[in-house]
Amino acid sequence: MSNGKLRCSCQRCAVSGLMGPVVLITLGALFLIDKFVSGVSFGQLWPALLIVIGLVKLAEAFSSSEGHQGT
Repeated sequence: MSNGKLRCSCQRCAVSGLMGPVVLITLGALFLIDKFVSGVSFGQLWPALLIVIGLVKLAEAFSSSEGHQGT
């Protein structure tokens, strides 16, 4: 905490912080499937990325904000 800002430790912020890593892992998995599974292309699989983003946002919405520190 060298910059003087408090880091929020509520469950909602923790789930929200997972968005970036989850999107990157999903993209990587989709590209791997595209490369190693014949007959399947990224063009067919990209909607899965939207589903994953929606699931993370849904988890964020249902998470508790008790103890939230911030605006």
